[in-house]
Amino acid sequence: MTTPDLNLLIAFDVLIEECSVMRAAERMGMSAPSMSRALARIRETVGDPVLVRAGRQLVPTERALTLRQRVHDAVEQASSVLRPEGPLDLASLDRRFTIRANEVFTSAFAARLMARITAKAPKVILRFAPEGEEDDDALREGRIDLDVGALREMGPEMRVQTIFRDHYVGIVRPEHPILRETVTPERFVQFDQISVSRRGRSKGPIDRALDALGLARRVTLIVSSFYTALCALPTTDLIGLVPTLALRGVADLGTTLKTFELPLPLETVVMAQAWHPRLDHDSAHRFLRESVRLVCAEP
Repeated sequence: MTTPDLNLLIAFDVLIEECSVMRAAERMGMSAPSMSRALARIRETVGDPVLVRAGRQLVPTERALTLRQRVHDAVEQASSVLRPEGPLDLASLDRRFTIRANEVFTSAFAARLMARITAKAPKVILRFAPEGEEDDDALREGRIDLDVGALREMGPEMRVQTIFRDHYVGIVRPEHPILRETVTPERFVQFDQISVSRRGRSKGPIDRALDALGLARRVTLIVSSFYTALCALPTTDLIGLVPTLALRGVADLGTTLKTFELPLPLETVVMAQAWHPRLDHDSAHRFLRESVRLVCAEP
């Protein structure tokens, strides 16, 4: 009986996650031709194409999707068995952590977090995955190591830790007419506004606060990114609403945009990091969580 090559399990796991021979090769420290040969061997072993071309992309077959979780679990279990016990040696820690966070958090903290981590653990690699639909299975299945975002209801088993609080402010060009007088709710709704929503929504907590006062605003532009919204403000009379964290990465803000406190009682935004309990006692993951917490606590 031929002994199966268990290295193919690792290659299979990475290929299905990345859906790209090139990215999978980079992640595993292999050449693209070597990864292509590994994919060919996987196809031969499984008796299925595993990844097929769909336009310019590769997508997993039904057979691959059926095997995906079993393969991933096998790789995770094998890694935990082979991972040595004992005190964490940060200098030799060779781990790749995936953090899911939105662009505001990433822009404000990614570089500082990387600097803090690599000062003690120079071999660690951080990968920031974009925030998308709230998919708690990504934590359960180990596709991400940490989820950072606004505090929300998650699976009952998830561990959640508050890391900082933020609030929204209004932001406009310096010559905007709303700045000529005290900003009241009535004056606030006189001007067209921008809504930032990945799902294309024009209403949110501020609209509920206005509705309680018998007022409504007019949203004429909906974008998916806070930074896209900021780019639209200097040449228009639109009003934007952004968390103060989004302003940290904007150079020369004072000359291009001005902020003002919103004349409405809005709840504070509570930001938290979440992880799966199987990582509670993983010393390397504890180091990651503590690094995130400390970076967010810095002035």
